[in-house]
Amino acid sequence: MFKSGYIGIIGKPNVGKSTLLNHFLGQKLAIVSEKPQTTRTRILGILTGKEYQIIFIDTPGVHSPKDRLHAFMQSQIDETVAEVDLLLFMIEANRALNAEDQLAVSMLQKQNKPIILVVNKIDLDIKRGEDLNQQLMKQYRFHDSVSISALNGFGCQELLDKIISYLSEGPQYFPEDTITDRNERFFIAELVREQVYHVTQQEIPYSVAVVTEEVKERSPELTYIKAIVYVERDSQKKILIGSNGKKLKEIGLNARKKVEQLMQKKVYLDLWVKVKKNWRKDPNALKQLGLK
Repeated sequence: MFKSGYIGIIGKPNVGKSTLLNHFLGQKLAIVSEKPQTTRTRILGILTGKEYQIIFIDTPGVHSPKDRLHAFMQSQIDETVAEVDLLLFMIEANRALNAEDQLAVSMLQKQNKPIILVVNKIDLDIKRGEDLNQQLMKQYRFHDSVSISALNGFGCQELLDKIISYLSEGPQYFPEDTITDRNERFFIAELVREQVYHVTQQEIPYSVAVVTEEVKERSPELTYIKAIVYVERDSQKKILIGSNGKKLKEIGLNARKKVEQLMQKKVYLDLWVKVKKNWRKDPNALKQLGLK
């Protein structure tokens, strides 16, 4: 019997959802940073075994929307919760539940589908994590629970086994060598944005959107890539470029290495910074940037 199903990964920002997805797939699919709200749109990660196919959906962190971008991110979560067959609700072992955790719990408790409580970062505080696990299992309608460390893989096989046990008989939705439904240009833009998060501070990362404008084979050994980094204000453009272009060069160098790993070939990464005024609040701008 072949089993399959769609699995939604839900939780507050920075709880480890993307790290868990990357661990299950055995490669980096979703970008990761220490800053919250790194993930903006849902990403499918497809894991196929001999007797199963699991379609994981990584989602943005649950939060209260403050602008149209945040509203779009929340819509991605709502759609995922409504469509999947099984939900993973992730919390952190080393922190007490906050308002965003409670918001996620409130949302999930309205669903009539299996929910597995996943206590992540258990390696940072085993006792608090196990206490949280027991407390929440008594307090809410979770069908199962497991404590893990998505970063080092502890408990992830146990979680995978639990997920498979909840799957129903079903078809293989994607070819067995497919790991995502996203195209190459999407991941190039995400890798550039990841480096913006790593290199810049304060509000800059949250005001940045990246679009891969051109991918052209210049020779069998070299691919030319042009990517546009959009910010909301002229002052942000100056900060992002840096003195004598130093900061943008650092972002480009780091991103190029990641893109070359992705494409398995040499690339010339041409980065441009442009201003799109208040794009996070403009529905037309969001649509142009692929965020609507």
